Amino acid sequence: MSRSTLNRQLQAHPAYRGIERLRRGDKTPHRNRYEACYPHEGWQLDAKGPFTVRFTALGRQPVHAFTVLDDHSRFALAGYLAHAPSTAAAITVFETAGARWGLADRFQFDQGSAFESTAFRQGLAQLGIHRNAVKPRTPQWQGKIEAYHRSLNRWFVSELHAQVVVDLDHLQQLFDAWLALVYNRHHHRELATTPDKRLAGRLSDRRVSRSVLRRAFFVETIAKTHPKTGEVRLPNGRFRVPDPYAGQRHRFAYHPVHPHALLLTREGRELLLEPFTVKPLSAVKPQAPKHGPGQLQKLLDRFAERPLAEPGFGLPEVFAALGKLVERSLPQSEREAHAVAAFYRNHGPLSREAFTAACARTHAALGPGRALSAYLQDLTRQIQADAESAPSTNDPTD
Repeated sequence: MSRSTLNRQLQAHPAYRGIERLRRGDKTPHRNRYEACYPHEGWQLDAKGPFTVRFTALGRQPVHAFTVLDDHSRFALAGYLAHAPSTAAAITVFETAGARWGLADRFQFDQGSAFESTAFRQGLAQLGIHRNAVKPRTPQWQGKIEAYHRSLNRWFVSELHAQVVVDLDHLQQLFDAWLALVYNRHHHRELATTPDKRLAGRLSDRRVSRSVLRRAFFVETIAKTHPKTGEVRLPNGRFRVPDPYAGQRHRFAYHPVHPHALLLTREGRELLLEPFTVKPLSAVKPQAPKHGPGQLQKLLDRFAERPLAEPGFGLPEVFAALGKLVERSLPQSEREAHAVAAFYRNHGPLSREAFTAACARTHAALGPGRALSAYLQDLTRQIQADAESAPSTNDPTD
């Protein structure tokens, strides 16, 4: 074996670097320890995962646990579970902690993609929260939350193997209960007390409203609105702009998590946008023809009269209603089919509510076991009586 091959194989051995350090006499320098002097002076944020959870509906799915930890008391201020590490999950867990406890002076997190996004860092800067410098690939700099992750793995994740979990919302409820009743109340050896007693429910002096907290994380973009509907598509949903701003390109500000968006006008105003919804077909109002006074208008109404059916109620539904009336399926013969079709052709289209009420009166008057023709005759009588009682359109006094 040549010396170059031997040297290459020795350097590939896992113990080679440690042996070289011992040979040179290198020693790891002692590290300093830092701790916040009062609650909410500094927070730590990190994500644990992925760990696999078996859901009853979705099966095995990866889950990440985001937690905000108070540096002074080791109290878990907020926790959030997500299927993937994202900026939306980081913003959600921070907003939960900020709305409940206020804002911290400093914030510490690693250089993960979920925390290094422009939306998250810009929101913290607008709220006046300083981000502590952290060196990449040095988990020792976040030793407190790393110790919390070991407790999370030992006391929560390991218990999920014997726990029935329905969905992610159910898992979030289990996680919140574990934080409040187990972790925050356990005896911490270094603190000589529990995180709950160390924090003692103290809030931060820097408290803001939920609206101000959400406004800090808005992201600006430029989009064009639809000229007819006023619809604008943003990454967090579809919204409708006022009529004067339709069909133009404008600046918009949207929240990455919540369905909130603003229109930023050229005059410097911020207009809150309403969500754009697609209305159902049942909301379409029928177009009534134009009417005017006079006898000729009555002739026009009779000349232009066209049958208009109620939505979803026609001949198939009449067959089903008559089948319930005779207590058997219809039609059982071609004669019955022609009889029902002739009845509907002469008196249709019919209203669902009125026809159902007429069938109930016919059943109460004739009773069960009658022929189909008897029921049709009674229904015809009721329809003709209702038409005769209606006001006539040929009254010259109209």
